[in-house]
Amino acid sequence: MAIMSVVVAAILAISAITWIDYPQVPNRDNLRLSSASRALITEAKLLPASGWSRLQGDVLTPAEQLQDQKDLQQAPYQIQAGIYTTSTSELDLNVPSYNGNGYVWFRWEEPFQAYLERTKATIGQRMVLLNRLISDSDPSLRAISDQPQKNPDGSYYQLFSFKGRFYINKASFRHYPFMTVSLPLALEPDDVDGQLDYSQLRLEPDIQNSGMGLYSQIIGWLNHGWSIAEYRHHYATNFGLGGPESDYSQVLFEISFGTSSWASFWRFLLPLAVVMSMVLLVFKVRSDEQDARASIPVTVLLTLVFLQQAYRSQLPDLPFLTFLDEVYVVAYVVTLAAFVLVIWIGRRYESMEQMPDGPAKQVLLQRLDQLDVIWPMLVVVLGAGAIVVCWLTLPAGG
Repeated sequence: MAIMSVVVAAILAISAITWIDYPQVPNRDNLRLSSASRALITEAKLLPASGWSRLQGDVLTPAEQLQDQKDLQQAPYQIQAGIYTTSTSELDLNVPSYNGNGYVWFRWEEPFQAYLERTKATIGQRMVLLNRLISDSDPSLRAISDQPQKNPDGSYYQLFSFKGRFYINKASFRHYPFMTVSLPLALEPDDVDGQLDYSQLRLEPDIQNSGMGLYSQIIGWLNHGWSIAEYRHHYATNFGLGGPESDYSQVLFEISFGTSSWASFWRFLLPLAVVMSMVLLVFKVRSDEQDARASIPVTVLLTLVFLQQAYRSQLPDLPFLTFLDEVYVVAYVVTLAAFVLVIWIGRRYESMEQMPDGPAKQVLLQRLDQLDVIWPMLVVVLGAGAIVVCWLTLPAGG
């Protein structure tokens, strides 16, 4: 009767949560990978086993790529942009964000220079690092020289330094603690007069000279390389200028870092395995020590709560369960099952003491002894199977 009450309560709780849960409203702003040259792996067969990809947004169809190439050649303003990070630090998964600094350079032709002179602006005033967090520090792009340099071929060149704290929008939190995080720099025109949209200005990444420096590392994380590509950033607004919704060219530079699988295992899963081994041995305690048996699942449950809160404090409030969360759900279920069995077996031993000696009492004793033997193997098989299912059902790249 008690077990039935718990099941009914669980069903009612799940029904209530499902009823009050509200789905997330989709955002119509989006990124689509352009047809410009890029240093970015997009083919699924070349991705790592986890499915992690630096690609953000969708890929253009073949027909759209041909049209995009024509639009690129016809754009009045074409600017080559390169990014080189000299250092990264203070990765914070709670915000999530990181500190970064380095260099950005632009190379452009006479038509865009004429636009700058006509509007009495500099290229630094017309470009912005879009994912920079708001702060009171200096402007994110600072020119190394006051004026752009004119090259012998008639093009213009100017170098800028950048520093600041930048927002992270892509991380495989679902795979935590075996996760990968992308540290992005999103460079985009600041279109103050409606003349620098996607059809007018295209940013082409300098894939040959962009990259990362010696100090572009995060202690405790493994460097998985960098990428740079141009995207078409679609805004779900025309900013009050009239006409269709606006699209802009965006160069996205990213450095990917991942956790060490072995370090994650020793740090997070080994302590959990040690704690859960106590549940495996709960029925190895003498049958007449029911108080000791019952105290083990309770102690394990409190320890699980403490361990989960310890690692959860390092993560933002996520609207889904991470892989480690799912492992803890399995641990909670196993611990609860152990506690229920301890109570049930205790009641059976109490009933057996009141039974007269005979075959019936002997059969019940053998069944209880058999349960003590089966329990550890049952927990290992079902628990391991549940954890494998949790991992296999994670979305690729997550």
